[in-house]
Formats: sequence, structure tokens, C-alpha cells
Amino acid sequence: MGVDSGSHDDNDQTQSLESLRETLNSESITFVDTLNTQISELLENVPNLQYEYVVGDVSDYGISGNGHAHFDLVHNGSKIHCVIFQYQLSTMDVEVEDGTQMAVKGDLSYYDSNGSVSLIVQHCVPVGEGKYEQIYHKNRTILEEDGLLNDDEKQPLPTLPRCVGVVTSADSDARKDVVTSLHDRYPDLDILIQHSTVQGKDAMLSMMQAISRLDDNARVDVIIVTRGGGSEKDLRVFNETPLCRVIFDTKTPIAVGIGHENDRTLVDEVADLRVMTPTHAGEVVPKKEALESELELNRKRLANAYTRTTRERLDSYTTDLEKGYQQLTRDQLGAFERELDQAYETTVSQQITTYENRLENGLDRLEQQKTHEQAQADAQEKFEREKRRQRIAIAVLIVLLLGLLGYIFIL
Repeated sequence: MGVDSGSHDDNDQTQSLESLRETLNSESITFVDTLNTQISELLENVPNLQYEYVVGDVSDYGISGNGHAHFDLVHNGSKIHCVIFQYQLSTMDVEVEDGTQMAVKGDLSYYDSNGSVSLIVQHCVPVGEGKYEQIYHKNRTILEEDGLLNDDEKQPLPTLPRCVGVVTSADSDARKDVVTSLHDRYPDLDILIQHSTVQGKDAMLSMMQAISRLDDNARVDVIIVTRGGGSEKDLRVFNETPLCRVIFDTKTPIAVGIGHENDRTLVDEVADLRVMTPTHAGEVVPKKEALESELELNRKRLANAYTRTTRERLDSYTTDLEKGYQQLTRDQLGAFERELDQAYETTVSQQITTYENRLENGLDRLEQQKTHEQAQADAQEKFEREKRRQRIAIAVLIVLLLGLLGYIFIL
């Protein structure tokens, strides 16, 4: 590779190259744009790289703002970026989806501006389910059969956690996003960051250890496992069954926020709560302002309810008291009336009995008196009769005496 001074017409740049030759003491110097142009020409003209089809698994498919389709073609840990221009995409009758094994026909293109190789796709042929897609479905079936995807097994998250543990890369944007999101919602919250590698060959073991440490920490009320966006390949670790089992077995409720809104992994399904992004992870705690507003509203409601309840209770007690007083008065009056009736009946009965006894005694005495008086009358009458008989006898005697005397005198 030699110096390409002829490709630059700008005098300042030429002078700069000349200055660099002197500084570096070398004639073999060029700028990046020149190097990339040469690489592009080299790639596009090497006949051994002109394959009719390139086969791999589709990953991270998406449509850009200008309507072009972008995705990676992946195989055995290697990938190449593919582009389908909008005009070409509109003529295709093939639906490109992540996880599909696809045979792609197109031309290699080297982008000078960013030094990247892409495959400009002209035609796509689906040839089956991608290798990792098969692994994904196999893992999901295993987890489902073992009950790890059962919604009934999910733990409820605490309403107001005091301490949230976060498993993520300590120097990542995801850590900043989740901490900002949590503190924006509840500034007084304690956050414990447990650093973990979130991609690469050591990521699974690192996250499993980090989750276990937080699960063993009695201060932690809820755990968040999160990372920012990444390629489909970068997120594959979150579909591994050992990691899913560790998440399922935690005693502490656990939420997962992986990648972007459209990224779905098996740990999302196993976790007690899935949040879409690290920013959305703040939703595991309530908004303090909302709690304070709700608290104030509840305070007013409680005061109103207390006043209303007290008034209703007092009215109810007053009504009950009046009813009770009236009922008690009626009951007591009824009791008094019954007692009075009983007393009256008893007194009258006793008095009647007394009067009857006195009357009977009076009648007895009266009968005795009448008998006595009758006896007296009979005796008197007998006496009078005797007296009259005596008088008559005396008179007769006197007459006889007088007659005798007269007879005597006559004689």
C-alpha cells in the first residue's frame, strides 16, 4: 500500500501529507477515506468473494426511518450486516423475521465513511428455522414443562420497597437509567447496585452470582435485572435455562428489563414482572408525589369519613337511645302496670277475703244474736205467759178467796 496523494485535490491536505512524511519519516502514509476507498475497491473486485447465496440466521431485523431494512445474518458466532433498500423491499414477497434461517443473494459493499462491510440484498429465500431459534423454543418448552412460566408461581412485588437491588453493568447507561428512573419516582429509596457482566461468555455465571448475592441480602425488597439494548446475539444469554432457574428460585421478588420495548427473552417470562426498558424499571416503586397526594386525599377522606361516620353514629345512637328509652319506658310502665294490677288484684282479693271473713263473722254473730234475742224473746214471752197465768191464778184465787170470805161472811 503506497501513498495516494493523487486522490486528494485539496492543497491543504496535500501539504498536510507532505508535513506528515517529514514528521513520520515515511512515504507510506494515507488518510482514512483513502484507505477505505481502496478496501472497498478491493472487496468488490475479488472474485472469490462473489457467492450467489449466503446462508445464516436473521437477527435484529428492523426498518430504518428512510424505509430501508437492516438485519444481521448470523452463523456460528459470526455475522454480517445486510441491507435491503426500500425500493427492493417493496418488491419482495418474502417476510423477513428474526430467527429465520435465510439464504440471501446480493452484493458486498464496503461503506467508506464508517469502514464497515454490508451485504446489499437483492433476493431472500427462507430455508428453515434458525439454529438459535430452535434452541430458544427447546429451552422455552423445558421451562414451560417445569412450571417456570406459570403465572400462578409469580410473586407479587412489594407496594413500597425500602431497598431495591439492581443487577447490571456498573458502568453502563442502563445503570444510570434505572437509578435515575427509581430516584425520579422515589428520591428516598435505597438502591444497591450489584455489578455483573451482561453479555459475553461470562455473563450468565456473573448474573447468577449477582442475583444470588442480592437474594441473600435481607435489606433488599425487590431485585431488578437489566441491561440496555443490544443485538439479538447479545441478548441470547437471557434465554439460557440456568439463568432462568436462578431467577425463578429467588425468594425476593424480581423484575427484568432487558433491551428495548420489542426485545423479549425467556427471563422476561420467568420473572415476577417484566418492564420494557431500564428506564421503565422505575415502575417497581410508586411515585412519591403520587403517594403524598394519595395520602393527603386519603387524609381528607378519612377526616370526612370520620366526621360523617361520627355524625351518623351519633344520630344512630340518638335514635337508638330514644327508641331504647321509649321501649324501656314502655317495658317499665308495662311492668309497673302488671305489678300494679297484680298488687291491686292481691289487695282487693285480700280485702274482699277480709271483708268476707268479717261479714261471715258478723253474720255468725248476727245469727247468734238473733238466736239469743229469740231465746230472750221466747223466755220473755214465756215469762209473760207465766206472769199472766200467775196473775190469772192470783185473780182466780182472790175471787175464790173473796167468794169464800163472802160465803163465810154470809154464813
